Amino acid sequence: MPSPTERAAHRTPPAALGAFPDLFVDYCTDFDAVADFYPGDWQSRPARRAAATAAAKRPADREVLADTLLDQNERWGLDERTRSHIETLRDPDSIAVVTGQQVGLFTGPLYTIYKTITTLQLIEEWADQTGRPVVPVFWVEGEDHDFEEIAAAHVLQHNEVVPLSYEPGVDDNPGAVGRLALTDGIQDVVDRLDEALPPSDFKPAVMEQVRAAYQPGTRLEDAFARLMRSLFEDDGLVFMNPDDARLKALTRPLFRRDIEDPRASVAPVNAAGRALRDRGYHAQVDARPTNLFWLGDDGRWAIDLEDENAFRLRGTDRTFSRSDLLNRLDETPERFSPNVVLRPLMQDHLLPTAAYVAGPGEVSYFAQYGGVYDWADLDMPLIHPRASVSLVEGKVQKVLDKYGLTVADFRNGLEPLFQDVVVDTMEVDVDALFSEALPQLHQTLNALKPEVEAVDRTLGASTEATRSAIMDEMEALKQKVVRAEKRQQDEVRAQLKKAHTNLRPDGTLQERTINVLYYLNKYSPALLDDLRHALRTDTSAHQVVGV
Repeated sequence: MPSPTERAAHRTPPAALGAFPDLFVDYCTDFDAVADFYPGDWQSRPARRAAATAAAKRPADREVLADTLLDQNERWGLDERTRSHIETLRDPDSIAVVTGQQVGLFTGPLYTIYKTITTLQLIEEWADQTGRPVVPVFWVEGEDHDFEEIAAAHVLQHNEVVPLSYEPGVDDNPGAVGRLALTDGIQDVVDRLDEALPPSDFKPAVMEQVRAAYQPGTRLEDAFARLMRSLFEDDGLVFMNPDDARLKALTRPLFRRDIEDPRASVAPVNAAGRALRDRGYHAQVDARPTNLFWLGDDGRWAIDLEDENAFRLRGTDRTFSRSDLLNRLDETPERFSPNVVLRPLMQDHLLPTAAYVAGPGEVSYFAQYGGVYDWADLDMPLIHPRASVSLVEGKVQKVLDKYGLTVADFRNGLEPLFQDVVVDTMEVDVDALFSEALPQLHQTLNALKPEVEAVDRTLGASTEATRSAIMDEMEALKQKVVRAEKRQQDEVRAQLKKAHTNLRPDGTLQERTINVLYYLNKYSPALLDDLRHALRTDTSAHQVVGV
């Protein structure tokens, strides 16, 4: 493998981007301010060693876990390093650094890739700091029923965002979306991706990977895992699909506890939410009994507590008694699916998770989960923020350099930035010109006012009305001058629009919209290895990388 291309990563405070909740910003940059909501400081070596000690004791059954993971990864392409990592999980001293994501089309937005890179970077660091074998695990989340959330990918074409949507015509509640088999329609989506990506030396290999993974008849979760595995080939990443009867059987005790006393599991979550709001933060989740879904043949349905001994599938007239639900859990545990509260608890019941690599929303979720981990008799892992990244192409960097801009300058949108740039580049300093004129006008009116009132005292109010009208007219004149200059700045607008589309497509961070295949096609699949060397595991800042 060729040596990685040296790429510099410049750091930007997350608050400067205006794109993250205050809770996440403080978690990254002022941990002491939020320490009471989390198990420990994610950057502290003693906290890491303590988390590793607790994690090693946690897995419900390492042998069943490893056997299941071997079977699952065989489906997606099992290389020797991944096999070795799975076998390592049988070692009672081993721990895991875990991340996960929904099964987005073609891997979804860039943040899925950044989560994975951070996870792979951390295993060596944690091994050095804890003296334990460390395994990287990716949780393939395919049990959600929100198909629209995962059924589109976005690439750039001629500095415009091109959406690629897979629309097989599923029901509003299709059940666990990861189980859905791809229809022949996926071939059209792959073809449209092929059309959108420009010709390059790397395109044949990139498209071959996509076509090999996304074939009609393949389940969405399998296609996702196969493409992810091909992108991170030989890195030893262990993929894990929780939608497995063997893993659900191991999780029975956790699900049983939630059914037996569903209010006890949600109370600490909501109490933490109130505490966050009292502190001026937001609450990410508002829990309600229970924290489980029913995976039926007709969809995935939230299980709601109706009264002390009865449960109802939300939005239906189907009910269960508590004893009936518990019997079904004993007989068919694979019919039960955790919600956003129980999902990490299931993960950490099964895995020796010492650290979880989380996005901003997940960091906010975990602030509410300390009490529910106590309820489940589990130790919460340390929560490590994933790398947050903006990739800056050379054409975009030229625009930034020309106008003295940074990625953070695009936070308020194109129009305010365009106006600022136009004002800065105008030969006439409009602000200074009008700032000099206004005091003179005020001075003239101030001198005139007593003379006018000497003629008629009631005319003082008219003088002030005239002053207000003059000020309004002056502001209107100023804006006319700026607009006239704007009309002469079409080239500036086009350049800023290009940069804005690349850095803040649709007004969001690039990492939340654009798919990695655009960059791999243009700059080589080796870009992933370059990023692993350029990005830092100190993810307390947003990292800007030139490509």
